[in-house]
Amino acid sequence: MTDKELMAEIVAKVGPAEARQLVTSAYNSEIVANRLGRLENNPSAMSTAKDHSSLLTLALKRVNEVVLLIP
Repeated sequence: MTDKELMAEIVAKVGPAEARQLVTSAYNSEIVANRLGRLENNPSAMSTAKDHSSLLTLALKRVNEVVLLIP
């Protein structure tokens, strides 16, 4: 599923304003988690660091998983 399709599903469930807020919060959490992994004294952390597009995709997937639970 593409990022656009994921976002469309989220918007259909919660509306555009709430979707933007949820995805933005999830994206910020992904950035923090990614940066914390880099700050740890762990040589493998740099090899597992993710780029912008993969962080956005992860955020969209996390929000979509939660939104799908809404009846």
